[in-house]
Amino acid sequence: MVAQLARQDAPVALTWNLTDLFADAAAFEAGIADLARQDAALVAAQDEFTTDAAHFYAVVRDRYVAENLLERLYVYAELSTSQDQTDAAAQQLQAHVQQALSDHEAALAWLDPAIIALPDAQLAAFKSAMPELTPYAHQLDVIRAQRGHVLAPDQEALLAQLGQSLNAAGTIQATLDDADLTFGQIDWQGQQTLTKGLLGQVYTRAPRPVRAQAAEQFSTSYVDHRYTFAQTLNAHVHTQNALAQLRHYSSAREMDLSQNQLPEAVYDTLLARTHAHLDLLHRFYGLYKRVLKVDPMYSYDTKMPLSGAEPPLAPDYEASKAIALQALAPLGADYLAHLQDEFDHRWIDVLETRGKTSGGFQTGAYGTHPYILLNWADTYRDMSTLVHESGHAMQTVYSDAHQDYWNAGYPIFTAEVASTTNESLLNAYLLEQYKDDREKTIFLLTESVADFVGTVYRQAQFAEFEQYMYETEAGGTPLTPDTLTPKWTELAHTYLGPDVADSPWPSAGWAQLPHFFYNYYMYQYATSKAIATSFAHRILTEGAPAVAAYKTFLSAGASDTPVNILKAAGVDVTGPDYLDEAFAQFETQLNALAALLTV
Repeated sequence: MVAQLARQDAPVALTWNLTDLFADAAAFEAGIADLARQDAALVAAQDEFTTDAAHFYAVVRDRYVAENLLERLYVYAELSTSQDQTDAAAQQLQAHVQQALSDHEAALAWLDPAIIALPDAQLAAFKSAMPELTPYAHQLDVIRAQRGHVLAPDQEALLAQLGQSLNAAGTIQATLDDADLTFGQIDWQGQQTLTKGLLGQVYTRAPRPVRAQAAEQFSTSYVDHRYTFAQTLNAHVHTQNALAQLRHYSSAREMDLSQNQLPEAVYDTLLARTHAHLDLLHRFYGLYKRVLKVDPMYSYDTKMPLSGAEPPLAPDYEASKAIALQALAPLGADYLAHLQDEFDHRWIDVLETRGKTSGGFQTGAYGTHPYILLNWADTYRDMSTLVHESGHAMQTVYSDAHQDYWNAGYPIFTAEVASTTNESLLNAYLLEQYKDDREKTIFLLTESVADFVGTVYRQAQFAEFEQYMYETEAGGTPLTPDTLTPKWTELAHTYLGPDVADSPWPSAGWAQLPHFFYNYYMYQYATSKAIATSFAHRILTEGAPAVAAYKTFLSAGASDTPVNILKAAGVDVTGPDYLDEAFAQFETQLNALAALLTV
């Protein structure tokens, strides 16, 4: 087991190298100053912006140069803070970049309204006179599609000035959750401080009394802070609802899905098709209850591998990297070369250290390599997270290599496709490797169906709760523990079914999810898992043609709408078929698992 360390005690080789972004804090501050100069020049260009094609092109070009620098600054500050939320110097960097972001948005508040207001004929003339504008065509179309939702320049400038305040609720939540919240001590393999990383190990390895103790302590910490968490949620949701109203959207959901150029029907179809297949989810939990022979069965019981209390696969970090290279080999030598570069050149911050942001993520800035945050604890889930976040990283590598900056930042809706495709390939590889090992096959099938439950069913449940929050607050009812907890419990009963009992201690599960501050984000995990199921199946059964199509998808970035990019790769997300196909594959694996367990 990997003990939690102080940041300064982590081996350098297992930390990311932030000097690839900026040499040091002084270089970062010089970048802040450079951005301010670029912003000032863009403000000064306002009056001459539409004088002729050359002026128009220069501003469009310089806008993205400035935003690329801002992205690099933001990522440097974000990673500095994420590696230690208690680092005062990093918090100062974060404050500086937040101010720079607000200043930049204020400086450019005039630009999108001016692009939108430009007559079609004049824009066409500019494009004809300046072929250099051609690479920007799609992004100009995206901007002009906001007609009716962009405010007057002075109003946009005011909102930009308030940017840091408008995002404050999420910042406060993250600090409370990652830096201030504690979960007490637990006696398992020696007395230990309970952390989020350790909790995952306890749920999959520890005896039931220890699991119960950990679950109660974890839940109690959130319950004890439920009013603060509810206030931050209410503030965030209210802000988003108010912004939607100001921008003349019918709802915050319409506003947020429009950022990915997605019809709202994608959201509704996900919830409808998930409800249509809840019987499979209830069968899954019924299988768990019969195998574990516990009554009542609680949520913390459903994390245990059905192959036994001790997982038969618990690779360390070095072994996991080797397995990842083997599992992703169907994607070709070039893909593996990029992955090896990730492993060899400190793109990854590996260990759980005190004050570090929990969970895992990938981020990066155009012109530099991606960065991955992990909280490693030698579990199968950690290996899966490594492969998952590497999927994001490789999409960044391919997109950056084939797209200009302004078209490289693939939307969130397609981002989760690459990561979950990697997870599917990992599971398929290990199932083949251990096909003659009943225990490991049961473990891997359990992991696969449990991953589907967590990625599709659970995220759909969260999406349904998120929709409730926005509709409730928009209707004039504030979000408090008394409004949030009953709905959370109701949805838990609907999704979990009759075989999972309510925990015997108070719960505020809604407080445990920072993704509620990401604005209609979680439904995309579910849609992406369904899409990835199709990609992985094609890669493994069709070979080179499917791999080529997949890499074209990885390389597309934001060069077209997500709907069009995916349709070109063979998946239509405007209909229900891709979801029904995913549920069918889930049922196949669930049946195989039940047959092995002879239940």
